[in-house]
Amino acid sequence: MCFSASVSYGSAALLISTGAVTTLGNTSKQHRMIAAIPFLFGIQQAAEGVVWQSTGSGLVGNLSQYGALLFVAVALVVWPSWLPWSLYQVEENEKRKTILKVIGFMGLGVSLLAASVLYTVEVQAYVVGHSLGYSFLNMKRFWPASIDFLIYDIPTMIPFFVSSLRTVKKAGYLVFAGMVLAQAINREATTSIWCFFAAVISLYIAVNVLWGQRGRLV
Repeated sequence: MCFSASVSYGSAALLISTGAVTTLGNTSKQHRMIAAIPFLFGIQQAAEGVVWQSTGSGLVGNLSQYGALLFVAVALVVWPSWLPWSLYQVEENEKRKTILKVIGFMGLGVSLLAASVLYTVEVQAYVVGHSLGYSFLNMKRFWPASIDFLIYDIPTMIPFFVSSLRTVKKAGYLVFAGMVLAQAINREATTSIWCFFAAVISLYIAVNVLWGQRGRLV
């Protein structure tokens, strides 16, 4: 995330505690995955806090690398599968549910591909202005980088707009706006900045899960 270690740790504490409350406070089984989203974002923010604190310190360089790997692993391995399947669980329209299921399997493929790439490369974090950028050392590329974004966006962006739930659609517009804004702020640190905006938006969904009418998204 942008700014500093203290901001990352502060947002991590808020997200993890909110995710714990929404997960434990929600009694609907089909909402458990979506209620846990803030918790997972909180782990990401905590990982970036570690990266901020250790990058360039010369004292815990390995810790910085582990923090960077954890952040990227959640972003590239967890989200492509977790997001479509969590929305699949809460969807009631059968046709849309089928589409989300297909995207969910695509997401699993993206997650496996990302995991295989991360297994063979070294993830390195670096400071870009007031943000963090991530590079993949020794990565063998077989297609243009622009294809990476297309492959990733299908399971992480499209499901918001497939869903029939108004709260999810609104969140989708906010996530898309956050991605555009992240690109405008600092293209090199898009992943870090966008994940921060998405983390904030996840609170909107989580609050709806917890305090929505009978625990249901609307």
